[in-house]
Amino acid sequence: MLTSEEKLLSTIAHLGILFGAPIMAPLLIYLLSNNSFIKMQAKEAMFFHGGMILAGIIGGILTFVLIGFLILPVVGLLTLIAPIVATVKVWGDEDYSYPITGQWARKF
Repeated sequence: MLTSEEKLLSTIAHLGILFGAPIMAPLLIYLLSNNSFIKMQAKEAMFFHGGMILAGIIGGILTFVLIGFLILPVVGLLTLIAPIVATVKVWGDEDYSYPITGQWARKF
């Protein structure tokens, strides 16, 4: 059973993208927390948000060859939906891991 502090800090880390701090919020939580669960969730969020920023930049560059117009909406939807799913899972007392970047975060 997760404490309310663990849930709240994990939620802030995951939803940092919605507050305009996609890297800063998880990074601050990662650096200031002593709890291993919170640190892992913050690291997962940081990797995911960084990956989405990178995918957005690549998609933006690829708009010059028109394929970026297909990539950007997918990246945008994933950027909005995945952190909400992560937050719901954390509030359901689950240790959530993002589908692609989560494996990298857990190995790092």
